[in-house]
Amino acid sequence: MVKIGKFFKRKGGHNDGFDEKDGEVGSFMSKVMQIEKTGDVPVDAADNERSDGSARKSVSYEESEQREEGDEAPALSASESEEQLDASPFDDINTTDDIIQLNTVLSDKSFVTTAMEQQVTAKYFHKDVVVNCLEEGAHDLVIRAMYCIPKPNAEDHVVVKVEACTVSPRDVLNCQGHGITKTMLPYVPGYDIVGTIQLIGEDVNAEGSLRIGDRVAGVSTCGGGNSRFISIPANRLTKISTNVKSTHAVCLLHDYMAALKTLRLARKGGRMFTGMNILITDGFSPVGQAIIALASMEGAKLYCCADESKHPYLASLGVKCFDKNPEVWLPGVTNTFDIVIDNSCLDGYYSSWRALNTKGILICLGPIYNVHLNIQTPPSACGELDLTEMHQKWSALKAKYMMSKTYFLNTETTFEDDTEQYRQDLSYLMFLCARGDIIPKVAERVSLDDVPDAQRLLQIGKANGTVVCVPWIQE
Repeated sequence: MVKIGKFFKRKGGHNDGFDEKDGEVGSFMSKVMQIEKTGDVPVDAADNERSDGSARKSVSYEESEQREEGDEAPALSASESEEQLDASPFDDINTTDDIIQLNTVLSDKSFVTTAMEQQVTAKYFHKDVVVNCLEEGAHDLVIRAMYCIPKPNAEDHVVVKVEACTVSPRDVLNCQGHGITKTMLPYVPGYDIVGTIQLIGEDVNAEGSLRIGDRVAGVSTCGGGNSRFISIPANRLTKISTNVKSTHAVCLLHDYMAALKTLRLARKGGRMFTGMNILITDGFSPVGQAIIALASMEGAKLYCCADESKHPYLASLGVKCFDKNPEVWLPGVTNTFDIVIDNSCLDGYYSSWRALNTKGILICLGPIYNVHLNIQTPPSACGELDLTEMHQKWSALKAKYMMSKTYFLNTETTFEDDTEQYRQDLSYLMFLCARGDIIPKVAERVSLDDVPDAQRLLQIGKANGTVVCVPWIQE
């Protein structure tokens, strides 16, 4: 198969090699640069305008939600409403036969030339974000565009057309060379995805559990989500309802799942949290906000730690705020809380354990991705020791085996630890979301071209909620 495409290199948020005919750099990058320069943008603001006052084309989540749910437009499913943002000349390709025919035709150079000149001059059918070389530095990402559809990588894989995927701190560190090796290159970030099945492998077809057109959510083991298509093992997917927006559904896969399992560990004998004092050591993080949303439904008294600039927003959620530094808040609340949820690991869980009352329970979450540290050298490099990673691993061992009244939850392995329970929990969260009981906080809704700048937003700590990439959004 002939793959014809372009590479756009985005380094440090600048448009190195960005082709003029494909448009200017979007306003999202300008917003990130403004935040870096001034630092005075409200943490929960959704800036929907360009610097000249004109409306953004890559709209914020709040604006897009209004557009999708407007009275003037006919009702659409979650997938239809988001795919409509960027209609592709290939949108009529839905079946396996259509895709095989397309790939066959694309191998004809004369047809490709005609297609490029007449109908897809500035658009590409398949795009993704890749890291090609670990030696080039921490945040060098390439936007790769191709006129082809990927095939399943194995007989037990399916190809999913991605409706939404997350941009997370884990992705930031991976793109800096932490947690990936040269054998994994070219590496595509993104672990949580929501989409529809486009192609299925032979083993999946024989089993009959998944079919083309099914709407699914998936958790990848090795990235690949920041793409328009992803080949993923069928056993990593879960069928989901069409009643939940993909931008909401993708937030449930990690953030709300971690919150739900955390509260389950903290629950004694199935009792409710009504009236209980619960402290969250990082309430502003996506997982922290998810815990606040779920615990509030049961009437818990919530407290959290965060930077002072975030206190007004968290107070609006009904949470009492403390300073982020344990040395500041611990003296006044020692032996106070029924439950402490430590999702920051600032001092090896010492302050969190001291804050418990005699019958209290400490829940420790890990791993913690400290993207603000801006470590430029991979931890596996010769002669380098990642002390932060070592500190976290030692703290996790203490929480698991040495500390009383303490439980540890690995938020990366919730799917593998109990797959059936994960799927049941996901169905429950989808039900709550469809009913409107929970509304995941989406910090930004970005295109694939804006993923490098979205990672910078995470690094400077100004993302209020989950950053969601919509691969088919209009540029």
